[in-house]
Amino acid sequence: MRTLLSRVESKKIDKAAAMLKVLAHPKRLAIVDLLGKEDKMTVTEIYKYLDLPQAIASQHLITLKDKGVLSSFKVGTKIYYSLSIPKLIDVIDCLEECCTDI
Repeated sequence: MRTLLSRVESKKIDKAAAMLKVLAHPKRLAIVDLLGKEDKMTVTEIYKYLDLPQAIASQHLITLKDKGVLSSFKVGTKIYYSLSIPKLIDVIDCLEECCTDI
């Protein structure tokens, strides 16, 4: 059996580990889950939907964007966020499935 390090470049493993690390927060997981169900959302839509203070939501969105999990674009005065890697929703689905019996 081949180990992960023999199958995948170390740069990719490092990037995956960094992504998992940034996702290791309940609010960030909730943001990724929400954006996995919607094409794009504004900061206002996200913080209202998740019932978060605007400053907290913005802080998490910036962190997720800085780590490459989210992308954003501006239309007028609104900033829209979306998943940079739509397959991340599979990680959320897997976690949901794995944690149902815990």
